[in-house]
Amino acid sequence: MKLFSIKKATLKLTFVSLFSVSAITAQGQSLEENLTSSYQIMDTAQTLNGWMSASCSFDLITYMWPNEAMSNYYAALSKVMISYLEPNTDKKDLFLDAADRYYEKVALLMPDNEETYILAAYIANARLAVDPGNRWKVYGELFDKNIEKAKTINPTNPRIYYLKGIAVFNTPKMFGGGAKNAKEHLEKAKQLYAVQIKSSVLVPSWGEKQNAYFLMKCNEVK
Repeated sequence: MKLFSIKKATLKLTFVSLFSVSAITAQGQSLEENLTSSYQIMDTAQTLNGWMSASCSFDLITYMWPNEAMSNYYAALSKVMISYLEPNTDKKDLFLDAADRYYEKVALLMPDNEETYILAAYIANARLAVDPGNRWKVYGELFDKNIEKAKTINPTNPRIYYLKGIAVFNTPKMFGGGAKNAKEHLEKAKQLYAVQIKSSVLVPSWGEKQNAYFLMKCNEVK
């Protein structure tokens, strides 16, 4: 029954997005233009429904451009972000199952790429967040493995330190986590975000707003 409800809700949002995305593509817009429009929806969303609408738009873009790495990349990314906001535990894993399917395509189209490893780390961290007590070993190790791979390719990518920061922030102090230990990673991410070149949606630049939020939470802790 729960699965049926989730599919029904997702289907409803997909039909809503179908008309908006179809209207755009009917005018001959490119992959980049479609991704930009959907990314702007996601980046300015204030509610879970807003994020869902953007996610459904990304789903449709992958339908139109199934063999493009970045269409699958953003479809996966949006599902991961939604999983953190979704209050229902069962639904969290369903969104991450979808993210995994898109990620598999990204890994085939864009192997040994820093952003591919960062996406894999993000998915792993989201899986861990669903049930930290039982998942920390498997997904914690997977997270660290992919973060290190990304760092080997490009140690100046701010998303490496943003993800490391939120992982440490949500780790109990007794295991080396907490706001104080997370702050150094988030500060480094802030510095790198400040010099990041945002040339196109085809070159990922997400995470700056979220990093600022967690850094603010760290600064609130005495």
